Formats: sequence, structure tokens, C-alpha cells
Amino acid sequence: MKKLLIAAVIFLGLARASAPVYPENSIGLGYVYPTAGELTAGLVLPFAPMGMETGLDLEVRYPRLGISAAGKILLLPSLTVGGQFVSVGLYSELRYADPGLFGGYLGGGFSWELPQMGPVSGALSGRLGLGYFPKGSWTSFVGYGLGLRLYYDPLALELATNDRDLFRASLLFLW
Repeated sequence: MKKLLIAAVIFLGLARASAPVYPENSIGLGYVYPTAGELTAGLVLPFAPMGMETGLDLEVRYPRLGISAAGKILLLPSLTVGGQFVSVGLYSELRYADPGLFGGYLGGGFSWELPQMGPVSGALSGRLGLGYFPKGSWTSFVGYGLGLRLYYDPLALELATNDRDLFRASLLFLW
């Protein structure tokens, strides 16, 4: 049963420490430090009701069970700052962590596309939200994330930090 659960986590998810505000089809696996090798997996599903670009990000954490779902709406898809594109959006996130901890955040985020580096492109993304998730400190009211994604189609490497993880490395497959 444990092997089946591990396989399901690997094949059903996306590691999204600070996913870009623009929705992109991706699936991946991440490694979290310092929580003794905790793995994250999830899925990003973009959709566009009423012409607005939106997405659903899902994440599962193992071996300590954790599940989160975040919805996002892209508000400003193509601002230009210093000759590079910047996207701005809103997000809402719900979280569950074993044993029975629930919470959520509402906030905004940005993605700044980095200059092309040969065959590799990149994006710097950040998010900041207010809400509550029981962590036992003042940071319980703030959800944040900062991440760097390097794209080498159809793969992406993400290095990130957020309010749950000091460091996360993720390998993503985009289609």
C-alpha cells in the first residue's frame, strides 16, 4: 500500500513553491529541505472561463501528509519592465497538514521573465498573501514564496523558498 501511495504522489502532482502567476500545464516532483527529505508532487491545470486566464495548482507532500490547492487569476499578462515581460495576478490557497491543521491565504503575485540565456529561458516569481495557517508564530498570518524557474523545453528546474520550506528544488515537465 505504501508503494502505491508513493507512486500516486509521484505521478499526480507538481512541486509549486512559487509557481509563476501565469498558468502553464506542468507536472513535477520536488525535494524539500530541511524537513528530512520530504517530497512534494502536484499538478497545474490552466483554464479560461469568461476569457480570463486562470489556473488550479495542486500539491501533495509526503511522508508527512500535506495537501494544498491554489486558484490563480492572471490580471496583467504583459507589462514591460526594463525590456522584460512582467505578469501580475491574484491567488487564493487552501492548505491541510497532518494532524488536522487547516488554513488559507489570499494575495497577489508576480512573474518576471528573465533574458534568454542560450537555449535556457527563465522566470523569477514571487507571491505574498494574508490569511492563517497554524504554525505557532506571527508568520502564521503571512503566506509568501520566491522562486526561480529555468526552462529547457519541455523541462523546468525550480529553486525556491516559501513560508513552509527553507529551500525546495523541483523538476517539472511542461506540455
